[in-house]
Formats: sequence, structure tokens, C-alpha cells
Amino acid sequence: MFAFKLGRVGAAESTAMTERTPLAGWLRNAPAILLLAVAAGVAVRGVLLSLPPLFITDVYFYNAQAPAYLLGGVDPYGASYSVPLQLATSGAGTVFAYLPGVFAFLVPGSLGAGARLGLVACDLVVAGALVAAGRSRGWLMAAVFLLLPPIALFSTSFLNDSLPAVAFLSVAVALEAKGRHVPAGVLLGLALASSQEAWFVVPVYLAYSARRHSFRGAAAALVSAVAVVAPFAAWNFSAFVEDTLLFQFQRGAVPLLSAGPFGLNVNPSLQGILLSAGAGLPVLARGGVTAALLAFVVWRARPTLGYLLWGSSLAVAGSLFLLAGDFFWSYLELPFVLGLFWAGLSLGFGPERSTTLKEPEAGVASPAK
Repeated sequence: MFAFKLGRVGAAESTAMTERTPLAGWLRNAPAILLLAVAAGVAVRGVLLSLPPLFITDVYFYNAQAPAYLLGGVDPYGASYSVPLQLATSGAGTVFAYLPGVFAFLVPGSLGAGARLGLVACDLVVAGALVAAGRSRGWLMAAVFLLLPPIALFSTSFLNDSLPAVAFLSVAVALEAKGRHVPAGVLLGLALASSQEAWFVVPVYLAYSARRHSFRGAAAALVSAVAVVAPFAAWNFSAFVEDTLLFQFQRGAVPLLSAGPFGLNVNPSLQGILLSAGAGLPVLARGGVTAALLAFVVWRARPTLGYLLWGSSLAVAGSLFLLAGDFFWSYLELPFVLGLFWAGLSLGFGPERSTTLKEPEAGVASPAK
């Protein structure tokens, strides 16, 4: 009996030690092939960072100049940007279209090997969040994420400035999977302050919160988003609104197939398809269809992490397909990452259950622990 109790105590201490050092537990649970795959994905990014970008878009120049403006005490919204004529977007000479949360990664990156380093850091945060949420299965999802060639290009060459929002949102999902709803809300707010794409998650998250009967996470998201955005909005309100909101509706629509700076440009948005057929929809009509899609996703609300993931992925991808006049392929990275979390959940990581917190009923004793 004494030996049995001692064995139980030893096992409990071992478990507690693993919980205190989660990285050791994750490494022990990870198959060697997946560790090698993740290491290969990281190594590929290191090689690509050491080389000139395979593709240079206008984003490369904005990412180089905007952090310099900010570090020099100049408002990056409404400032003038120097972009080669063949890459410049019409009317965007004084437009920084990205939300201020991106500077959390762009500024540190610009102080090192350039702004690309900050976007690669976003990739590593996403991979880490996938592992944190799923442990052994999370390593599989992280390997898939890091080894896909388009994902590597979006952080090193064909730059995707929505990556900071993807990174923040990934950490939010990992925290939500652990039941840490308020910290998850804080990270969601940082994502909302980093990319307009993340805004389409809001109705899904509110519906999820309503089914959980708790809006503490939503309140935390609001506070953190306002804390990041407010100083920049107050700096030059008209320039901030013009750059981050109004400019999005001034972009011209292009047909499904057209000439682009890198050859053939493919625009698989609803408007692009309609233009190729000789038709088209005004933005208000496309907005109405988008509202109907979001209403359907909200109607399907459940208090589960699975709903939050598939609902958010569908809301982001569907809304951008319906609203965008020119659909950039990088738009798919955020819904793809949410899909990876959902796939990992389907394979067994994270609690696929109601996350509603229920208090013991009056007069009913809670079970002994």
C-alpha cells in the first residue's frame, strides 16, 4: 500500500513538473518526423530572409518606410510614400492602409533584418499557438502551416501585412482552448487593431459569447483594440480614417483575369467574376449579400470552440470574396489558419464542448475536489 501511494505521489509530481514546463511535454509528445518538418519550415524562412525577396510588391516599400516615420515621430498615416511607379497603387501615394497593431511586429523587425523579419516572427507565433493548442496534433498543424510554400512567401517575399493579426488571433484561439477567455479577448482586440480582415470575426465572436452567457472576453477585446487604435486616430483623425477605412472602398475592381505587375492577375472575387461576364454589383448590394452570410453564421451559433473556428473562417473568407473588388490571395491566410485550428480540434485537441461557465445552483453542494 505504501509503495502504491508513493507511486501515485511520484506520478503526481511528474505531472506537475510537466505542467510547469509545457515545452518539455510538447517536445516529448511530438513525433520526430514532425519536429524535423517544423525545423525545416523555420530553416526555409531563414534562407529566404538571407536572400533578396523573390517578389517585390508595394507592401515592401510601405513596410520599410512606415516604421521609420513612426520611430522619427512622424504620423505614418497621411505621410508620403515612395513606391516604384510600376508597383504603385493608384491614389495610394499618401496612404498607409494597415491598422496600427502591425507596428508591434514591423517596428522590431525594421530594427533588425528589415520588416520581413517581423512577418517571419508572426509565422513562428502562429506555429507556436498551434502547438500550444494541440500538443502532438498541434505539431502536425504547425508543420503543415510552416511547410506550405505560399505561407512562406507571404512572410518573406509576397508580403502579407495581415500576418500580425493572424498571429494575435492564433494566440487568442490557443488561450480560448484553455478556457482563458479574458486573455483571449485581449489578444482578439490586438488582432482587430491590426487588420480589417479580423473585423469579420466580431459578429461570430459576439454570437459565441452570447451563447456562453459571458461577454467578459468581448469587453477585454474592446478595451485592448481601443487602447491601440485611439492614439493613432487622435494623432490625425481624418488621415487615419481615410487610410484605413475609406481608401478600401476606393479601390477599383478588376475582372477575373487581367494583366498584373507579375504577369497574369487572377481575381476570384464575386465582382471579378461578374465583371468578366459583363455584369457587376455596386458595393451596397455586395454588402447586403455579405450581411446575409454573416447572419447565417450567427444563426448557427453554438457555445463551442469548434463553432467559433469554422464560423470565423467562413465569415472572413466569404465576406472578402463577396466584398473585394480585387481579391488578393493573401486574404486566404487568416481563414486557412483558423481552419487548421478547427482541423486540429476535429482530430482531438482542445475541448469540443460548451464553454459556458455554470455556477452551482442555490442549495446544491458542489462536488468535493
